[in-house]
Amino acid sequence: MSGAEQPEQEATLQQVKDSLASLADHVVPWFYQNMHEYYFKTHSPAEQLRHLQAIITGQVTTDNQSVQLKSPCGTRITYISPGADLDNLIHALEQLKEYKIQTARIYPSFDGSLRLDTFHLASAQPTSTQNHDFTPLAVELEHNRLISSQEKKPFLQFLDCASSDYVEKFEPGRAARHFKLIQDIAGTERVMVQLETEVYPGEDRITLAMNNPPRCGLLLEIMKTLQRMGVNTRRAYADLFAPQDRDSAAIISLYLQCEAQNGLSCSWDRLLQELRMVKWYAPDALEWFAAQRQWPLADVALLQAACDFVHHVLVKRDVYAYTLERIHKVVQDNFDLTEDLLRYFQARFDPAENEREDLLSLREGNVRQGLHDIFDETTRTIFKTLFTFFKSTLRTNAFVPRRLGLAFRLDPRELGALYPDKETPFGVYYFHGPRFSGFHVRYRDIARGGVRLVPTNTQEQYKLESNRLLDEVTGLAWAQQYKNKDIPEGGSKAVLLLKPGGEINLTWRAMIDALLDLIVCTEQELVLPDVIDYLKRREIIYLGPDEHITPEHITWAVNRAKHRGYRYPAAFMSSKPEAGINHKAYGVTSLGVVVFVEEVLKSLGLDPAHTDFTLKMTGGPAGDVASNAMRFLIAGYQEHARILSISDGHGAAYDPAGLDHTELLRLIEAGERAHQFNPERLSDSQAFVIEADTPENIRIRDELHNTVQADVFLPCGGRPETINEQNWHRFLDSRKRPSAKAIVEGANIFLSPVARDHLQAAGVLIVHGSSANKTGVIASSYEILAGLLLDDAAFMEIKTPYIEEVLEILKQRARDEARLLLKEYTWRGGTQPLTDLTVRLSEEINQLGDTIAHSLVSRGGDLNKAPLLRQCLFDYCPPVLVEKHGARLVRELPERHCWALLGAALASRIVYREGLGWLRELSSVRDIFDVATAYLEQEARLTDYLGQLKDSGAANATDMTAILQNMGRKYLTARHLGLDE
Repeated sequence: MSGAEQPEQEATLQQVKDSLASLADHVVPWFYQNMHEYYFKTHSPAEQLRHLQAIITGQVTTDNQSVQLKSPCGTRITYISPGADLDNLIHALEQLKEYKIQTARIYPSFDGSLRLDTFHLASAQPTSTQNHDFTPLAVELEHNRLISSQEKKPFLQFLDCASSDYVEKFEPGRAARHFKLIQDIAGTERVMVQLETEVYPGEDRITLAMNNPPRCGLLLEIMKTLQRMGVNTRRAYADLFAPQDRDSAAIISLYLQCEAQNGLSCSWDRLLQELRMVKWYAPDALEWFAAQRQWPLADVALLQAACDFVHHVLVKRDVYAYTLERIHKVVQDNFDLTEDLLRYFQARFDPAENEREDLLSLREGNVRQGLHDIFDETTRTIFKTLFTFFKSTLRTNAFVPRRLGLAFRLDPRELGALYPDKETPFGVYYFHGPRFSGFHVRYRDIARGGVRLVPTNTQEQYKLESNRLLDEVTGLAWAQQYKNKDIPEGGSKAVLLLKPGGEINLTWRAMIDALLDLIVCTEQELVLPDVIDYLKRREIIYLGPDEHITPEHITWAVNRAKHRGYRYPAAFMSSKPEAGINHKAYGVTSLGVVVFVEEVLKSLGLDPAHTDFTLKMTGGPAGDVASNAMRFLIAGYQEHARILSISDGHGAAYDPAGLDHTELLRLIEAGERAHQFNPERLSDSQAFVIEADTPENIRIRDELHNTVQADVFLPCGGRPETINEQNWHRFLDSRKRPSAKAIVEGANIFLSPVARDHLQAAGVLIVHGSSANKTGVIASSYEILAGLLLDDAAFMEIKTPYIEEVLEILKQRARDEARLLLKEYTWRGGTQPLTDLTVRLSEEINQLGDTIAHSLVSRGGDLNKAPLLRQCLFDYCPPVLVEKHGARLVRELPERHCWALLGAALASRIVYREGLGWLRELSSVRDIFDVATAYLEQEARLTDYLGQLKDSGAANATDMTAILQNMGRKYLTARHLGLDE
């Protein structure tokens, strides 16, 4: 540096010092006068200094600049901006909407010239009371009567789940208040909102407290709500508490200037209602109706639900014309017609409406006129589908106070065009909530099926899943209808699709509670007081677990049903971890799959008990069906079962000599994934273990089920239609020969129908999932049966023998069907595909079972006066249930369920024994009830004849017994009905 530059530098330095000193002289006193006293309690001196330095050097107060400060670890962010309104705060929260906020401290200055908002992101670690001795403070709080002596230990546990910042800036009174709020909301799901006036001089306080808050975006939505209502905060706080043994909880405190209601654009009641919605509402483009048209959030959520429904329905027609973005734009551009539709829906379902019929006619007329005036075909189609959705709704909880999610019981007859290739379902429910929507479809009044959650990570993935949502849920429910032929419940399925950012727990609880809103009833009333009912009948719904459903979800659903007063809470959801038959723990689905594998191998000329056989599988050691199938195969056939390959979402393992059984069992026991197979347990250089972490490894994993040569392919996991009409040929080798002789479908609709047909034409013996994996639903049905009669304590008394007997029933049901199908296939010389025979068998049993059930319903009657039917009911049940609770079974089983059970039991019992066609043909010339009762009578007679034959000592007794066993019931029944000639 030259000598001439030195004085210039010193002069510049002095000017900077002087200007900063001048600003400091002005800003620091102003800062202490204009920042709330609680700012100084919630920020350390070091933080205050840093904020002042940023205000001065960032020229926040002089040039209206904004400053962002971030801690080195990135978890603490402070936004300092000019002006005290909510715009800058909302802008800051928009930047953080993908993050989980652990704490927030929000302060505008008194003079309105600045706001200072600090956020701690969720990586802030809870601080244990082991490191901070709060016992003296707890004693002090007890002394001041802020907590009781019994609350000291829970209070210290409460501090354990607070953030480090909360503990470091501990304030006894505030902590005691938060502790009480956490106690108050324990076990609840709704948002508690309290308004307290004059809590501090000149300040009112609104407090929001909730369990299981949304992972992100909550504070943003609260502030946007306040802004729409014309409310500004004097200060605000948010704290997230995350205990180890329960859901997290959030407490948000908003301090408003007294008399702030004078500036509201609506009433306090409206503001509090809006704030109660924030947990169960996720913003999208339709929030425009709240901001620009002053719609309540409940109405916006209703429109969101309707638009998502329209998208799911129409996207199949044209994937480009009916995107969700296009639908949103159409309803905004035609907001008058949109409001007419909403008013029409309100006229149908608002319980406060007194002139319903007249108003409904008027508003429907307005909608129809609006539809008539639309010239654009795409726009008209969108609005016609919206109208169909509102018109087809028979029940909704849209007007239930403090509801969680939205539920709509739809009339399938109004939606018949959605099911051109299948029977119209008996009932359809549509659900919508924060970042999710979905359907529950059932094909019979009494029906059961699993609930599947489908999370998505990207908008592209969501669009792909959304495009096939209706097809997936309908296809799964229809497959379940075929599968459920042995049991009283018809087929049903629920699929809930989560948008990116959607949360599984929120989705689950919103859907379950919304469903209960529509099915909880009393002896006197069919629905809750705030539900307008066009269905006019009670509904009993049975659910089961599917993808992403955990034991905790099942327990929560059953407890919620009990809490809400649902009549059959123990039957509401199957696979309960304690008072139920947990599918994974007992392998109930895999049990039937392995029985079918054994029978198929025998039909191929391989005796698995004495001969080696090879399998390839999709589904890994952590999956329910795959893991238990491996366990049963290894236990049942030991070294003869050579499992060549497994694959799951994380990777794959392959060994041409068969994967090591001990290592497979280790993975299953540990709940580990396919890529965690120990490579040291592989046999040779051709074997491999890969993780699906590169495009090449993913390609290898995805092709493994095609390329490996095996006797049987066992798909036990994977997305629907993994093998489809575009790629089925990959299952063939270069000489067009199948890579497996048989496929036993452990997973539902792993193959598309077209792919299945092609592979069967190529010589593959395929067992349809409706047959192969049916034992899972049978186990659930027996759990439901117990749940309809017994409370938890009564079930636990018989749980061990009950489940043992159910497992034996499952194996017998699987073997009965496997042997009948393979016998029918052989009799036809293999000319009719096995899957076609499955469909025919399912259709025959379902049709006959329905007919028998309808006949029983029309006849009514008392089982105590119908000993044959009563014995049929007892034969269907596990013996321990009959022994311990037979009288209750006859007396308390719901009538609709009882008749459906007897229909299914009789139809399946007769068809499995006598083969396809016989009962159907006989019932075409005689009343089916007469045929069924005649069969039961003659079955008892045949048993007596066989006993006499056994005692006779006849030389050919064995052959004669076999002949009678095979033909005797048919002959005796036909003779009894006068049809023996």
